[in-house]
Amino acid sequence: MDLPLPWMRVGEDLNDAFVWLVLLGVVLLVTMLVSGDSEAKPVDYEADPAVKRRRWEVRVQAARRLLEVCLTNAANGEKHYQEAERRLATPGSEALADMEIEQACIYGHWRALLHLAVIRAMERKPQEAIWAFDKAVLKVNPAGIEPDDFRPKMVGMALVWLEVRSGLAKVWEESVGRRHPGLSGSQLRAKAVEEIIETIPPLKP
Repeated sequence: MDLPLPWMRVGEDLNDAFVWLVLLGVVLLVTMLVSGDSEAKPVDYEADPAVKRRRWEVRVQAARRLLEVCLTNAANGEKHYQEAERRLATPGSEALADMEIEQACIYGHWRALLHLAVIRAMERKPQEAIWAFDKAVLKVNPAGIEPDDFRPKMVGMALVWLEVRSGLAKVWEESVGRRHPGLSGSQLRAKAVEEIIETIPPLKP
């Protein structure tokens, strides 16, 4: 049997050492990457004014395009909105009130659009809620900046719709109750309203 020459054994030892060095380097690199990721802070894009401004611009442009397809007969919009209010005050007529709200929205009635935003937020349709809300903002303020009184108005609307749509109210209050077990009664309703309104991000640059 041929025995390996001394310099051949040295070569094998060097190869083994090289392999171990490579493996050690890989382990160290992975450790550094994992350590770096665990210590890295998430980037807060919401804090970037440029990002916020761009998102606002996109929403305003989209709302303007949506308003272009609305009919222009303001009198008809007001007529449907008044009928919706009458239906809301009539027990058991909430479905008809909902239909009248949608009809008023076709004419770009801003109060009806706010109602629709609240309804869609209650139904957990956030994108539709945002579209309706943004159109309402543009109708009142063509510059695309949300009026300060819109949120309080929406709170009142949400309370009305939770009252007439008891099934949705129960779903929201049960959901809130599971996450906030210390709340009950009017506190549950208030928290549900808060979460419904928070579905729609503010429209401000």
